[in-house]
Amino acid sequence: MKKALLLCASHNDLGLIRALRKLGYFIICTGNREDAPGQKFCDAYIKADYSDKERILAIAKDYQIDAIVQCCNDFGVYTAAYVAEQLGLPGYDDYETTLILHNKDRFKAFALAHGIVTPASRGFTSEEAALEYVRDAMFPLIVKPVDASAGNGTSRVKDITSAARAIRTAFSVSRGGRIVIEPFITGTQHGFCTFLREKRVVAVCSNNEYSLLNPYRVELDTFPAANYEEVHDFLIAEIEKMARLLNLKDGIFHLQYIYDGKQPQILEVMRRILGNMYHVPGNLLTGMDWEYWETRARCGLSLENFPRTVQEGYFAYKTLLGKQNGVIRHIVIPERYRKYLIRRYDLLQPGDRIARYRSEPVGFLFFAFDTEERMQQMLVEEYQDDLVRMEPGDE
Repeated sequence: MKKALLLCASHNDLGLIRALRKLGYFIICTGNREDAPGQKFCDAYIKADYSDKERILAIAKDYQIDAIVQCCNDFGVYTAAYVAEQLGLPGYDDYETTLILHNKDRFKAFALAHGIVTPASRGFTSEEAALEYVRDAMFPLIVKPVDASAGNGTSRVKDITSAARAIRTAFSVSRGGRIVIEPFITGTQHGFCTFLREKRVVAVCSNNEYSLLNPYRVELDTFPAANYEEVHDFLIAEIEKMARLLNLKDGIFHLQYIYDGKQPQILEVMRRILGNMYHVPGNLLTGMDWEYWETRARCGLSLENFPRTVQEGYFAYKTLLGKQNGVIRHIVIPERYRKYLIRRYDLLQPGDRIARYRSEPVGFLFFAFDTEERMQQMLVEEYQDDLVRMEPGDE
């Protein structure tokens, strides 16, 4: 039996585990959490930090794996690309290309050098240099660590005082000690998930992104994107241009963009499945099992008979988040949701404690709607932020 090393078994990685099981692999998973939801579906578990590429390489050698499958985290992508390159395994961009795409400062430099439309950002490795830059910059600005997710360490700043605080915060979050500063772009935010095959886009899943409780953590996605027809051709051309320039391998290529009604601005890109169990509604929208085909690509298997896809219907997910730290008292599902609710996934239960409420999901609700207008009205216009009721705790 062929052996695959999966770098994590979180709730976001369950689709990868399902795909590996379907493909007949002996599944070895790693991770720091011994209670990760997907571990019970794997054949072996090794406690190891997937960001430790040398440790993961040693495990891969010990088990003589046939394939490595990255997880839903940029550090997992780095490690998978590194191990694949060291062992000659299929399915991954080279390690240097992976670093370019998954580090915000390196991606922005690449994009600007090749005329790819993105906000003009500057990268910094010291607080002093960043502070010197913002003294003469035009506000408002966005300050971000280059290597964080879920909006961690990201701030919008409107003056030099708030910029100084934001710079310190971003550096404290960045593992690599690097940040980017860029102009704040006014517009709506969206996702554009594609699948590359021979450097051509062969499938698209689009969505609207809403960060309503925490302004820099996407909490709610509705599918498809409201401006899909306006941006479709432009974004596909940009993605295929990047695929040619970087000689990208087959598989998922996702980007986030801001749209001001005229031209989309690409914020960042990634080559992995998405968080918040994104592909539950994404699979329904397109009629395609994205995790299955992504797993085939990363294992170096044939993509023959790749499905034709269309975006059809209206789907959404809503992340359940607390509004403060403490113990969960109750999780409320409004009666008006029940007609459209098709699936619920709980990560925490009443009685569990939340320690990082701004970034720690309690669970997810998944919806199917009959019209775009109904979806927009129920989830955005009549947005509710009080579904997770808390007993107050330490902030």
